[in-house]
Amino acid sequence: MRPDTGNELVDAVLFAAHRIRTSTDANLRGRGLSLSSFKLLKALASEDRSMREVSDMLRVSPRTVTDIIDGLASRGLVQRHAHPSDRRVTLLRLTEDGVRQLAEATVDADRARDAAISGLADEEQDTLRSLLDRVAARPARC
Repeated sequence: MRPDTGNELVDAVLFAAHRIRTSTDANLRGRGLSLSSFKLLKALASEDRSMREVSDMLRVSPRTVTDIIDGLASRGLVQRHAHPSDRRVTLLRLTEDGVRQLAEATVDADRARDAAISGLADEEQDTLRSLLDRVAARPARC
């Protein structure tokens, strides 16, 4: 159902974002992942990170990160290990299975993304991205 914020443009943006998110999430669920767990795996793809770093990157609470990590760790996709110089910090690392699962899930996420924007020509995609970047750059509060 389309949102009703009182502004048709805002409603269209929210509805489109919801549809893309829902479609991507559905594609990932076939691999036992949610969009949130996929984003967490992607955050760990290039380097080990602390729980706080992941929380900040994903803009979710540390408790939410803990819940996602617990699920991924129980499946052998992520492991926790001690920080080499700060014993208060726990680092997160993708396992070999996690790296493999991320690569496979990326194909599914890319498929959903491509389907969502397939009705737009390259130039239209560039225009839409530019317009949305301008909207995002504005302060949300007056």
